[in-house]
Amino acid sequence: MRHSHQTFPYEPWMVVLFIVGLIVAVILLIWFIHRRTVASDGLTGKERKELPHEQRELLSMVRQHGGPLLQTELADVMPYDLEDIVKILKEMEFKGLILREWKSQQGTYEIMASS
Repeated sequence: MRHSHQTFPYEPWMVVLFIVGLIVAVILLIWFIHRRTVASDGLTGKERKELPHEQRELLSMVRQHGGPLLQTELADVMPYDLEDIVKILKEMEFKGLILREWKSQQGTYEIMASS
């Protein structure tokens, strides 16, 4: 009794179709991971493209904080001098990106992202 192993006949078009499908799946996976990573900073695509680096960083920090943030707290965690942060925040307030409210008890401004 003879045992024969039948193998699946691979057609060249089947191999090409499999490889193309695999490449498309990898590209979609990379795009999905990249999209989620980029979107996690709290910025819109327009803000990411149009705002200077420093403003993007500060706006992202304020939005990710999820609520009001004291200007002094922001100065403690950012790599800029307080004077630089004040200048950047004033520009952002003028653009309507943030709201600043003076808190006399803390002796500093409270920063909130605009809606």
